[in-house]
Amino acid sequence: MAGMNENGRETYMHGHHPVVVDEHARRSAKRNAAHLLPYLTPGMSLIDIGCGPGSITAGLAKAIGPGQAVGVDTSETALARARANADDAEIKNLEYQIADAYDLPFSDGSFEAAHIHQVLQHLSKPKRALQEAVRVLAPGGVIGITEVDWGTAVFWPRTSATDRFLEIYNEVAIRNGGDPDIGRRLRSMLEPLGLERMEIGALAWSFGDAETTAQWGDLWWSRIQESNIATVATETGISTSKELAEVGADLHEWGQAPDAFFSMTHGEALGWK
Repeated sequence: MAGMNENGRETYMHGHHPVVVDEHARRSAKRNAAHLLPYLTPGMSLIDIGCGPGSITAGLAKAIGPGQAVGVDTSETALARARANADDAEIKNLEYQIADAYDLPFSDGSFEAAHIHQVLQHLSKPKRALQEAVRVLAPGGVIGITEVDWGTAVFWPRTSATDRFLEIYNEVAIRNGGDPDIGRRLRSMLEPLGLERMEIGALAWSFGDAETTAQWGDLWWSRIQESNIATVATETGISTSKELAEVGADLHEWGQAPDAFFSMTHGEALGWK
């Protein structure tokens, strides 16, 4: 069963701690929605479901201007950051609002494009969220999806700490109601939705230089101790604060290794209604 907050909504596994939101704010449409961008044209309407701090949404809005883009999320913390960023960038064709992926407050066929990035992995009912996304998509509209597959993650050098990190992450994700390997299941989830056409592929993340491996190691050094991952792991007995601190320190050390390398595959999908 998914973790629930006091409002009865599913609890986002990472939470919206500064270390999480700051990392998400570094994402961009060019890097993280490249498979969808070629199919966006000026004047389209678009919804970004689970938009977080809106850095990808902003790029999508620019691609469809003067068409209207809407970013939705369940976190007011993330949306406040998104609105501020949009105001700073003077993006006028973009708005944000609180909404649940299972119950979008829009009529059938409201948008000509939809985008979902790293959201389904955290939901206990991802198929239901996909059905809702397709419902608000207009006939002929396109949806672009990117979801992680943690089962493909490779750390080198492989150590007991990197192995334990993956164990903890996967156990926390599953305990929270999510699916850390959902990227490999996009085709099977989209097939029943009656789309006219689909394209299924993959995106590889790889970090193989001193700067990016250090950033990746430090990111998880912080997240495994400061985000909701730590809360779930300690409260459910998956790990202890002491072990998380030790694993985090070892991930930092891994990131400094002269031969450090990390790669992971993400499932990507495009679908036309």
